[in-house]
Amino acid sequence: MWLPKEERKLLESYYHKSEKTRETFELEIYEAMKILGFKENKESVLTTDENWAMVFNANDNLKDRKLIDFELEENVFRINLTLNGLDLGRKYRSWWTRSGLWFAEYKNHWFWLIVSFLGGIMGALIVNWLSRVD
Repeated sequence: MWLPKEERKLLESYYHKSEKTRETFELEIYEAMKILGFKENKESVLTTDENWAMVFNANDNLKDRKLIDFELEENVFRINLTLNGLDLGRKYRSWWTRSGLWFAEYKNHWFWLIVSFLGGIMGALIVNWLSRVD
């Protein structure tokens, strides 16, 4: 399964923090924002609702996909990876398996792109060959 960027980064980070399925860990929302590339910290007054909503929505989407279980209590996420989340997080940690997931998701798209490219080359060669015959 190929996830959106925010969900992918969070799941990979959660896998790194918890390598057992039922090991619950805590993560402050500021740490989750740092995982996604935001520069907020506890003392920052620049934490925007949009950044907070992005983190919450990514976690909510992971929960809807049954990859994690989480609870939010006073800006602290209590996160528990499910078996599927653990497996997918493991796959996202390695570049090789991550690219395999991406290819598996878009294999039909790439197949038809390559076929149409080769068909275009063959069509051009046939037109060129027919135009030489006089």
